[in-house]
This record gives sequence, C-alpha cells and structure tokens, in this order.
Amino acid sequence: MRVLPPLLAAAVLLAASPVPVASPEAAPRPAFPARLAFPARLAFQELRGPVRIVTDRYGIPHIRAANLPDLYFAWGFVTARDRLWQILSRREAMRGRLWRWRGNRAVGDDAGAQLFEFDRLDAAIWDDARRVPAAAEAIGRYCAGVNAYLALCRRGAVAWPPEIRRLRGRPEDWAPRDVVGVMIAMGAALDLAAPQLEERRQIERHGLDWLERRHRFDDLWPYVTIPDHAARGARAAAGLCHGARAEAAVAEPPLIDPGPRLLASARRALGDAALDPAGDLDRGASNLFAVGPGRSASGFPILANDPHLGLATPSPLHLVHVTVPGVIDAAGACVPGMPSIVVGRNARCAWGTTSLNGSVTDVWADSLSRDGHRVLWRGRWVPIREEPFDLAYRVLGVPIPVGLLGQKRRYTPHGPVIAMDRRRGVALSLRWAGDRPHVDVARLLAIPRSSTAAEVCAGFRALTTPTLNVVAADRDGHVRYQTVGCVPWRGFREPRGVLPGDGRWEWKGIIPADEMPAWDVPRSGFVVNSNNAPRSARADDRFSGYDFAQDRALRIDQRLRGDASLTSADMRSVQNDVDSRLARRTVPLLLACADSLRGALDPRLRAALDTLRRWDFVARRSRVAPTLWRGWYGAYLRRSNFEGVPGLAWAALAGRAPDALAEPRSGRPERPAVAAVEALRLGLAELKKLLGADPTRCVYGRAHRARFRHDLGRDLRVPGWEPAPVPVDGDLGTPCVGSSRLPWNRWVGHGPVLRMVVDLVSDSCFVVLPPGNSGDPASPHARDMLALWAAHGTVPLHLSWARIERLGESALELDPAARGR
Repeated sequence: MRVLPPLLAAAVLLAASPVPVASPEAAPRPAFPARLAFPARLAFQELRGPVRIVTDRYGIPHIRAANLPDLYFAWGFVTARDRLWQILSRREAMRGRLWRWRGNRAVGDDAGAQLFEFDRLDAAIWDDARRVPAAAEAIGRYCAGVNAYLALCRRGAVAWPPEIRRLRGRPEDWAPRDVVGVMIAMGAALDLAAPQLEERRQIERHGLDWLERRHRFDDLWPYVTIPDHAARGARAAAGLCHGARAEAAVAEPPLIDPGPRLLASARRALGDAALDPAGDLDRGASNLFAVGPGRSASGFPILANDPHLGLATPSPLHLVHVTVPGVIDAAGACVPGMPSIVVGRNARCAWGTTSLNGSVTDVWADSLSRDGHRVLWRGRWVPIREEPFDLAYRVLGVPIPVGLLGQKRRYTPHGPVIAMDRRRGVALSLRWAGDRPHVDVARLLAIPRSSTAAEVCAGFRALTTPTLNVVAADRDGHVRYQTVGCVPWRGFREPRGVLPGDGRWEWKGIIPADEMPAWDVPRSGFVVNSNNAPRSARADDRFSGYDFAQDRALRIDQRLRGDASLTSADMRSVQNDVDSRLARRTVPLLLACADSLRGALDPRLRAALDTLRRWDFVARRSRVAPTLWRGWYGAYLRRSNFEGVPGLAWAALAGRAPDALAEPRSGRPERPAVAAVEALRLGLAELKKLLGADPTRCVYGRAHRARFRHDLGRDLRVPGWEPAPVPVDGDLGTPCVGSSRLPWNRWVGHGPVLRMVVDLVSDSCFVVLPPGNSGDPASPHARDMLALWAAHGTVPLHLSWARIERLGESALELDPAARGR
C-alpha cells in the first residue's frame, strides 16, 4: 500500500538517498546458526521446567514442554531463531516505521500504514485481549521467548540476522500488541483493496454501458462451495428467508462522479491496494478440499490445502510442531509472530484455509465544508480528525520530518481520507470492515487444541480479519465448511464505483458470525473451495464479486467426483493437477480461427499450430506446447484489450461478442480469425526475444520460472539471499497454479506457499514449504524444499516423538536451572 501525496512524491525524487549498509566484511558469520550442533543446551530463568526442541532433517522444529506457558516461551524462541528479521520487519511495516531502517524507499508504504492506523487497531485489540488470563499469559510468554533470543543477539552470543546487520538496525523487544499486529498485517494484505476506484475510472472513460458489456461474460464458469439445496435449507433454518432482515428488493446505488483528478489522486495514494477488478485474479488463489469418511479409502476424512500468496524468501508461513502431553499435540503452518497454527492438524482434527475474496471495503464521496475541516454526516457538519505523520526523508543523510511539509492524516466518519479536492468540496474516504477492535484472541490461540471440526470452526469465527474460508475435519468423520471474518451487510447492491456520502448508503452493520455461510459435508461427500463463491446469489445476495472463471474449483470437483475411494496419494495428485481447463476451452477456438487463414501463414506459424494441435492441455515444464499457448494467449489478451476479462476474450473468439474485437491502431472492427493470427505473430515474435530462435528451446521450464523475492532484494542486491529461479508447471487454469506472464516475461511471482495433505487415519501428514523453513540465508534449510516443491514432492510431518527423534538433525534443551543464579 502506498499513500504518498504529490508534494511528498516530489520530495522523494529530490531527496532520495541510499539506505545505509555495513560492508560485507563487517558482517561476521553467525556464531549460533539456526542449525544447532547436536546436542545443545541453554538456560533461562523464565522457564518452569525443561523444554526439548528437535529440528528434523527438513528444518522443522518440534517443541515438547511440560506446560503451556513454557511451550509458548519456546515457540517464541524458535520463531525468533528461524524468522527474526521477518517478524521485526513486519512489525516496523505495521507501525509505519520502516523508513527508520530502509530510508526514503519505505516512506510511501509507511505513510499508508500510518493512514490506516494499524498501530491503533492492534493496541485496541490487545487492550481487550489482555483482560483474558489465557490470552494474556500465552502471548506474554511467547513474547518473552522472542525477547530471550533478542537478548542473546544483543549480548553477542548469537549473531543478528544478516538483514539487520546490513541495515544496522537495533530493534526493540517484541511486545504483545506486535502479536496482534501480525494478524492485522495478514488481513490488510488479503482484504484491504479498493477496486471501486478502477471501476469508476473505467466508467469515467467509457461509460457504464461499456463496463457492463465488457463484463457480461464473466460468470460463464461458476462454482459454489455450498450446493444450492444445502444453502437454501440453512438459510430457511436460520429464519432469513422471510424474517425481519429479508429484503424485498435490493437497491442500486446511484453513480457518483468525483472527477478524474480526484480519482487519479486516490489511485496514486493507494497504489497496489487499488486493485484493478480486471487485474491479476491469481493474487488470491488458494485451494482447499476435503472428503468425508465415506469417500475415503481409509474410512477417515482426508483434507488438502495449498494457500497461494506472493512467492518470497523466507516463506510467509513457518512449519512447527508443538506438544504438551495431554494438552496439545499439533503441527502445521503458522504466520511467524503469532502462536497459532492456521493450516495444520492435531491428533484428532485437521484444518485449512483460503482467502474468502469477499468485498469488504467501500469508498464514499464526502461533502467538504468551505474551510476543508468538516464533512456533512447524517445531516450535520462534523469535524475531520487530523493527525500528523511520523515520517522523515533523508536529504544528504539528514532526516527531515514530513511535518515540515505540512502533511497530515485525515479521517471522516467513513474512515481515512485517501484523496481530497477542497475546490470542488469533495473528500474520498475508505471504510474497511476489518477495522474492528473486538477479536476473541483466546479462541484463536486455542484452535490447535480443538478436538472436533466444529470446535476448530468456532475458533476461527473469532476472526475479524482476514476473511477466510475454513474447512475442518475430525476423526469422528465430521467435515465442516465455514466462512469467517467481518463482511459488511450493505442492504444495497455492491457499488460500481464511489458511494454518495449523504447518509442514504451506509452499511447496516457486519454480517453476524453465526449467519456467515457454513455447511456440514455429508459423510460420503466432499467440499471444494478455490476462492470461489461460498454459495450462489440465489441463496444469499449478500455475497457478490465472484464472477470470474473458477477453473481450479471445477477441475478439483471433477477429479474428486470421479473417485469414490480416495487415498492421500490421490489427494496429492489432485493438488498437483496441471490439466488446464482454460487451455481446453480456448486453444481449439484459437486453432479454428488461425486454420481459416492457414494459407496466409508462414512455416513457423504453421509449425506452432501443429504443435498445439497435438497437445493434451497438460501444462508441464518439459513441454513446448504450454509455452506456445501462453505466448499466443497472452499476446491475444493484450493486443485485443482483454486482460482481466477472460470471458469476453473467449466469447469474442467464439463469435458471441462481435462488437468486442477491434484493430488496435485504427479501432476498426476485426474478425476473430485476423485477431487470432496477428496475436500468434506477436506472441511468437516476443517469445523469440525472450527464449531465442530455436523452437526446441521453448520448453515451458525455460519460459515459466518461479522467483522467490527477498523484501530487501531491490534495496541491497546481496548475492545468495534469493534462491535461483526454478522451472514450474501449471497455469492460471490448473489446480497447481503457476501464473504466466508470457510472452512478456518468464517469471512466476505467485503460487502455493505451502502444500499439506492430512489423512486422519494416521498421526502424520505430508507437507512442503518453499523455499525452506528457515529464514537465515546461510542455513541449509533456507531453500532445501524448493526443488521438491517444484517437482510436486512433499516431506513427512510427524506427531510421533519416536519418529521425530529418529529424524532429528539437531536438538536444543531449554533449561530452567539458571533461575537461582
């Protein structure tokens, strides 16, 4: 997110200075690496009893303690050992203080964090949570563990992470509110967007009719997670079909024109948060599916989950196993900095998540007073709250506070002001449903100790943000699907653009947690969610915005429906499926169009067509056809202005949208055959620039490579911090997602950051977390799962301590013996 007023942007250009870094020679090798010599022992006064930490050969820590307080202490210690830079940099980003470490490059993002007052939100949530003894003790002990590791760094017993050494940072202790901030950061990353601004811009340029016609084919390939009959039954049981909250008609908000300059200012302010609704639909891509015991070969439920996020090093998730005999025995992935497992299992349950992808923000055009200090709110003028920015630019190494430039943060009753035009008397304010201070933190922390699927879902219902789809299963055979998080109850249709700020178009509230879509899956059934609609609009008009091609869910449904006795290996096969439904419906149309002009094609174009004609639509890295397909299709989308509207792109080729195709330069109507052939020429020309003239070297593995970015990579460019890119399979239409930018570049920057499959018949599961579980670039576990991930492999994650000890690579004993010293 970037909130950077034009005056500040000019100052950045004039005052930009490099981030100060220490020389490589000044950065000693860690004296206490993440991979400890076996055995090792440390003593801490905070402990009540001994704790054993075994790190297995895959870099996964297994923690065994005699009581919960000691477990949380050790969990915090291990998190700091493996991911200290990651949690500290996330905290500074949430506080809007990265500029102190990274200089002028971070000022814009810091301004955004300060504008949305994430620090106020996490402080309010923690102030509420600390009144609950279970939450206060667990988080307090976790923070004590992080700080114990920080103390070792400060004493020189342990080297600081290389990132902190290079930036010469000296971080503060980890505080309880920082734990809450981790949750807010994930919510902001997944939920906080303003696509209304781009829609309004498109209406401004082309008109509403153009926008509606452009998206008229978006819902050709829908999938709903809850079948209509089940959704209607649940809604009737809740009394929502004819109750007091039922709405006879859903109102349509009027179109508001805030003006192109104000819209442009708001879009610049929000940056990446102002996502184009026709943009990268793979940003929220994840897969989650489970089968009941009647459809499982083992007679127990099986669950599979692969969350998809930006590919990064270190991974946004961290694998861990935590044990207190008789209290908790859980393993899986947590978000570093927060002691709860978001995707994982225990002895009785398994659970996974995907992003809900619901619409949880709106933008209002508030009327400004002449002096610019008040807005009209529910018929009266109310003051705009103003706060200073805590930011500074470096000019020749000297920090200059932004306050000297007269910049302020402003807030109306609708939320933060993202753009203001005093002359026209309009302020654009953004409201986010996740900006709520009431979170039951104790219930979230208790999720790994759940004994039933219903209990897992109840724990997740404590979330306000991020909004998620949750599937949980238990050994008694129950499988439950539950949506969670704060979703606005509008009482009107989701707006096309900006809402009037006159008080007539306000949210009625937040959909209550017990009215969020949920479903108990039949014992012989299955459930699939790939960020698609929870249930259809016929069953619930409060969930919209899911009119995109839901190929992943459709393909997973097809695979599961075709097998009545599934194994864990079958579920892993489905998870790694690279059969492209997108290619299956589009390539035949492209070929038919090109074949109609075959006589006008040169030999290279005809050879490409013949290669695609023999293709089985499986997007593997060893094949040439996927490269040709993605190059051709990508060129067609851009040349014909169909990026982000695959439904219209397909309909144009199929002859169902004759008005949609136009010659790019002249604007004259263009036949589908001509558009297809010209796109093929363009695509092959761009592929030649990218991969060379030899068609045999156009294998997908050369053209489709996953890149795991380090967040300091652009600033410091330190060799070895980022792993080498790896060839990957799949495309946007396959369950094994590998989004392609061909023919323009070969890089894949988004994909599965974890794969996990759990068959509850056993006490083990299969996982892979790229590039590796350690965040230390020097650790052998920083990238040891990368090749395995690219090859669709997994490693075992055990609950059995006998197996863990056999697989142990190193062990660390945390001992309370020093208490009296």
